[in-house]
Amino acid sequence: MSFSRLSHMGALVLLASLSTNPARAADGLPDPTFGTGGAAYITPDDVEARELRPYAALALPDGKILVAGERNKFIPSSPFDPHMRGMLARFDADGTPDASFGNIPGIPGVLVLPDLVPLTGAGMQVIEAMVRLDDGSIVVAGTAQAFGPLRGFLVKLDAEGAMDTTFGTDGIQLVPEVYVHALAVDSQGRFVIAGEKSIDTVAHSYVARFDPNGAPDMTFGTDGGVVIDWDGAGESRGGYLATLGLTDGDGILVGGGYEVYGAGMGSDYAIARLDSTGAFDTAFAGTGWRVFHRPDDSGQIIDAIDRLLPTAGGGAVFVGHYQLDDGQGNTSIETVLGGIGADGSMDANFGSGGDGFQPVAIAPGSFTRYATGFVRQADGNLVASISYVGPESSFLAFRFTPDGTLDTSFGDAGIASVDMAPGGVFSDPSALTLDAQGRAIVAGMAERTAPLYELAVLRLTHDDPQADRIFANGFDGTR
Repeated sequence: MSFSRLSHMGALVLLASLSTNPARAADGLPDPTFGTGGAAYITPDDVEARELRPYAALALPDGKILVAGERNKFIPSSPFDPHMRGMLARFDADGTPDASFGNIPGIPGVLVLPDLVPLTGAGMQVIEAMVRLDDGSIVVAGTAQAFGPLRGFLVKLDAEGAMDTTFGTDGIQLVPEVYVHALAVDSQGRFVIAGEKSIDTVAHSYVARFDPNGAPDMTFGTDGGVVIDWDGAGESRGGYLATLGLTDGDGILVGGGYEVYGAGMGSDYAIARLDSTGAFDTAFAGTGWRVFHRPDDSGQIIDAIDRLLPTAGGGAVFVGHYQLDDGQGNTSIETVLGGIGADGSMDANFGSGGDGFQPVAIAPGSFTRYATGFVRQADGNLVASISYVGPESSFLAFRFTPDGTLDTSFGDAGIASVDMAPGGVFSDPSALTLDAQGRAIVAGMAERTAPLYELAVLRLTHDDPQADRIFANGFDGTR
């Protein structure tokens, strides 16, 4: 996963000119009712934490915002080693850190998980995904690694962050030799994860399912998991899954990248659809999976799906990245949207090129762009957050209509770009969700004052097109 820096040339200022027409709320501007000018922060104390970075976000029914990721602390005796633990943080609906939540004195709103793999020395324990159950409990998933054996994990917490000891072993279910990047809960309360499984030092795309108590679901795949080798070549080619979504009947869509050109030689887009047993759904692309690239992607071999959302009947829309060569020896990683039909073929009605793809021109001058979040508003519009490296620094999001057209009513001609560290060093978005009013909530990290990496949350306005324009202040939509 890449984490980046920087911004769109038409950047929105954070504290001024947010809404000049009180009779109508615009979409995709910093929400002045949240935090300060739309932005809220939790600042580390540089004792228990130097860095707070979220990778997952949820809007709770009471309007509060919950994020999850990692806390890193600085220890002088080992200054170059990671000291990361799983972290959750909660904000009140107005952007104030929720002082009723957490376990770190001096940093209100922050809860740090215990060592999930004690005595192994794992220095990187990072939450990447999170779901909320109907009873208000939370399940998070991620990976423990570095200086210890590789372990994926699932952890169940109650609504206030206490470990649910009825889940797994004392609230923790470990998954040996697995990286976990994505998590979903199906109609039976079972937990589905996607990521990679290390087999003979090669990372293979991997999906697994666990019962509501955290135990591996032995009715799924082989011993509860499915290894996807994509083309079945039997070679040592790596694959990874960055995202998943559930379809009708508890089917599973997963997406990522596969080294179709050979080990270490780049990747193509990879997507698969499994049925509820973990078998490939052969109604999708004839095999249940596809590895593909854009028709005009000649010679470009850094392609992968970053995030996907299921569509009716088992298709998908996705946001991903691809390599672009300017013909002068300079390459960059660019953003693209794609639409896939229920039969696994590209949806020719999606995008403007007739091939199911829609490249997105964002962040001029940058050289990497990766999607960190992808959500669908109630009207079907698609919002994505983008992390990128370039000459500036901001939280970046864009919105497209359901057919793949840039929605110019959002932000600045379709793109919202907000510097979350004005006068500071950088800001970088790493999670995205929607609240009950359809407002996009972008979470990430900001370095306003070195060396502290603050947890930063931005809420953008959302105008309900069906509401009375005179009184509208932006509501509508569900996640």
